[in-house]
Amino acid sequence: MRKNHVRNTIAALCTTSLLAGCASQQTPSFLNVQPDQNGACQFNEAGYVIGGALLGAGLGLLVGGKNRGKTLVAGGALGALAGKGLQSYLMNRCEKLAAVQKELRETKMGIARVNVPTGSTWANPDASTSKTEEGLLVTLDNSGMFASGDDSLSTAANSDMHKIAGTFRGTDRNILIVGHTDSTGSRALNLDLSQRRARTVGRIFEQEGVDKSRIFYKGAGEDQPIASNATDKGKAQNRRVQIIELETREAIMAFASQTETDPTLPERVKANQAPADADEPVTTPAPPAKAAPKATGNANTSAPTTQEAMTKPGYLVAKSGHGIDFGGQPAENMPNTLSGKAGLPDKEDEGMLSSLWPLGTAKASETTLPTNIACIEDTYRPVGAVMSLANDRPVHETADYLPGLYSTSWHDTVNHHLVGLTKVAVLQNGGSTDGDPDVFVFENYKKGDQKPAIKTSGHARSYLGTDGVMYRVFMDADAWPVRCMDVLFSRKDPFGTAEGRIYYDRDGHVYGRDISLEKAK
Repeated sequence: MRKNHVRNTIAALCTTSLLAGCASQQTPSFLNVQPDQNGACQFNEAGYVIGGALLGAGLGLLVGGKNRGKTLVAGGALGALAGKGLQSYLMNRCEKLAAVQKELRETKMGIARVNVPTGSTWANPDASTSKTEEGLLVTLDNSGMFASGDDSLSTAANSDMHKIAGTFRGTDRNILIVGHTDSTGSRALNLDLSQRRARTVGRIFEQEGVDKSRIFYKGAGEDQPIASNATDKGKAQNRRVQIIELETREAIMAFASQTETDPTLPERVKANQAPADADEPVTTPAPPAKAAPKATGNANTSAPTTQEAMTKPGYLVAKSGHGIDFGGQPAENMPNTLSGKAGLPDKEDEGMLSSLWPLGTAKASETTLPTNIACIEDTYRPVGAVMSLANDRPVHETADYLPGLYSTSWHDTVNHHLVGLTKVAVLQNGGSTDGDPDVFVFENYKKGDQKPAIKTSGHARSYLGTDGVMYRVFMDADAWPVRCMDVLFSRKDPFGTAEGRIYYDRDGHVYGRDISLEKAK
């Protein structure tokens, strides 16, 4: 109890100008340190020093025992030095970038401060391993940086990139380079292209004297848009490169994960989508059309249909057929209350999430929306791996899992059918999924049944909120009539039941059914 009281006292002392280590930022820490006209960067030195001192003193209280007085003083002094050191480092880096910015031929550069919660911050805020790292995020915008479909820099962009990379020469921090594309072309092509472009930039950093063991790269493809892909101007904004500099590899991995588990991501993708660029069926509401004729046969029987016959005033069905009846109701009549219960982005994540938006346009309100897009309105978007430039292989993080979500199994009986998920795993550092689950459905289940009507692997994404993890499973055609599932694993009761919703096709319509999954013992 005393430990929690002291920790809460420390959190209360953290002001908006304080930095790494404060486990409870009270406001989003979107950067306002854009270089001013004379090339200087405005960091509040006093805030860094005082913040470090308060944090160090607080830690001294936590671990000091009978010598709390001495450890409080020592911790405060060390914390002040650490705060001053971080302030000086970030100031120096920002000033170098500001100076280079004046020399760039074509590339526009935005600089932001970024706070990244790592370790067990989300799962258990009172854990001793909770911490927040601070660093810089540089966004490079140059519509002519790469030729269409190519991963080679233009002559001007190559010159600009060498100048930018030179400011990082000799850094003892870690660097993540993230490539982004617009939505032209297939999602798979864009994911691969963005990764290759990020690697190209990484090689320039190596050539400019950055240790390649500290350089990581990742492709985000088209799936983190900041503008509409329906216009040329918006597409140009989405074609960008981000450079993130943080102290530890753990923070690099947390940043990469948390940008993918941002609960506002599905809505942003949907809002900025250009329909003509979609490379898979769109499951957004369709215009009224003639109802599909009923098909006869068992649960797995279907007949080819036209697109018109597969359309209804609601959602597109994958194909027409009788299908398994889970006892649901038309999906368009169901309020999407489930995903909203995942909560807002974690308060500690707001600073990191808000800083992903371009300077001058970011607003805290844009990063505090609940996940209000259901899986039937969403599409599966593969996540690009974080790659090491040292060996061009994915970085495999040895990490803990969220409570109750380490290769666990969950099940419910829905209208006499047994529905289950196995191999459900969510990482603690950032809340991303670790592998895809297996999905099974036993039709009209009876004890002793051994052969499921549906047995397949789903494709999982997760979205992290203050109250829980939205675990989203998309199905391939072999899982028909099941289309997708949303499951909310509660933060407050990770070992209890998990509420969810299953979406499925039946008789030319899309239905939804709320479910309550129990963890298998």
